[in-house]
Amino acid sequence: MNGLKRRVTIKDVAASAGVSYQTVSRVINDHPDVAPETRERVIEIIRNLDYRPSAIARSLVLERTRTLGLITQDLSDYFFTQVIVGAEREARKQGYVFVLGSTERNAQDEPAYLQLLLEHQIAGILFARPSTERDQRHIKAIVERGLPLVTSAYHAEDLDLTVVDVDNIDGGYWATRHLLEKEPAPVAMITGPAGWRSVNERTEGWRRAHAALGVKPGPVEQGDWSYESGYQTGRRLLKRAPKLKAVFAQNDRMAIAAIRAFRDAGRQVPQNIRVVGYDDVPEARYVHPSLTTMRQPMQEVGRIATQILVETINGKQPEHREVLLKTELIVRESSS
Repeated sequence: MNGLKRRVTIKDVAASAGVSYQTVSRVINDHPDVAPETRERVIEIIRNLDYRPSAIARSLVLERTRTLGLITQDLSDYFFTQVIVGAEREARKQGYVFVLGSTERNAQDEPAYLQLLLEHQIAGILFARPSTERDQRHIKAIVERGLPLVTSAYHAEDLDLTVVDVDNIDGGYWATRHLLEKEPAPVAMITGPAGWRSVNERTEGWRRAHAALGVKPGPVEQGDWSYESGYQTGRRLLKRAPKLKAVFAQNDRMAIAAIRAFRDAGRQVPQNIRVVGYDDVPEARYVHPSLTTMRQPMQEVGRIATQILVETINGKQPEHREVLLKTELIVRESSS
């Protein structure tokens, strides 16, 4: 004998009370559909046996755990990292925990992660990655089986998804308009990769701002969100437009690197070229010059997405299929 006491199970309680384990689960979870005398008997036996319900026991009657799945693409991306922070904080508040999977930009990993989450009887999934041209069959399969699913920044025209995102058209518009109001000269743009919905929408906002102020748009170069691409696209813009006056970069990394490229070419920011980024990453306020940027409410995106996911799990239908949060222009030295 090792002296260890066997853990009391939910079935032990049910046997002592003369009821099913489902009835015990309903008592544990405070469901109303239990007769008062039965409830009192079960509670008394729980106390006498010193039964401590586990998370798995609590899930028996619900046929799910208090676990949520979260699939993202790149943990080095500031937007999605902050979405995760907001999501986890809200999940804890609601009594849930997240199982996290990062595909590291490898589309082949997503179906495997989703299958693994399903095998762990998760209650719902938060899908936090951008919309691209990837295969959507595995996402469609989740929707068709009825598992609660909310996405952040992921849109699909042929799927009925609940999406929480940032209004990128509005963000692109005000980033560009800020530069145009400083000086009505064409604003060049450094975009993210082709195929991203956020890239297309920020580009649309850039176009609308030029149209609103009656200015012809400046040249465009495509980056890949990285510092290196920002530096190289900055150099290419100067070759194409040596008298360039303003640049909107679709993320802060590229904006910061483009400023370095301009300085290396003898152009000063903001004296010769004004620059606006997008995201408001922590280093934006500490670089020289400090970076004007569009702040995205990333943690709020994660919080609201998780709140909607839990409400869906509990049977409440979302009021809106798409929730778009506004960005905020943070004016610093790079555009002054």
